[in-house]
Amino acid sequence: MIDRLGMGNGLSTVIDKKDNAFLEQNIKGMMMTLIARWNAEMDDARAKTEFADVRPADIRLFAQLRGRTLKLSEIHREMGFSRQAAQQAVDRLVDHGMVAVTADPSSKRDKRVSITEKGQRWRTIAAEQIRQIEADIGAAIGAEDAEALRGYLARLISPKRS
Repeated sequence: MIDRLGMGNGLSTVIDKKDNAFLEQNIKGMMMTLIARWNAEMDDARAKTEFADVRPADIRLFAQLRGRTLKLSEIHREMGFSRQAAQQAVDRLVDHGMVAVTADPSSKRDKRVSITEKGQRWRTIAAEQIRQIEADIGAAIGAEDAEALRGYLARLISPKRS
């Protein structure tokens, strides 16, 4: 069977029902749904803290630091942002007192981004929220399956073997 979807411009695209079912249940899409749900939960919790006025996108960049000091160039590559977008987010995080920026001694152009004491306070709050998310995962699928999931994700994240 074939569905025809209007594209709003007079053209149509043909999608096979098998493809449609796959697109509704693909791993990437399901993970994106979960991430969006968890981000919304964390945003709701953040709204009750001193970090309420930090943009969600800036919090995501902050989270990518994961406690590390990184070069700005590493941040923009890891996040898939343009250098300019990463710089703007870092500047806003500096304004909020969550990160500090220093010159990179190994590069005249690059800067190093590190977490401040205030940023560490957010990490403590975020860690509690993430523990709750993981507890919810364990409640939904069982502790053993949650640990198996962690292992599978770690394997997927690790560098590809040639």
